[in-house]
Amino acid sequence: MAPTNRRIEARGVQVARFVDGQIVERWGSTDELGILTKLGASPAS
Repeated sequence: MAPTNRRIEARGVQVARFVDGQIVERWGSTDELGILTKLGASPAS
């Protein structure tokens, strides 16, 4: 897919576990389907 040169906004969340003030684990999730849909590249239903 060619670049769209458009700005989009996407939602996501990051969760971290700290030990002694340092991140020892991190999990994340992003609305990847929402990003693809906004770019016009979502999979066919």
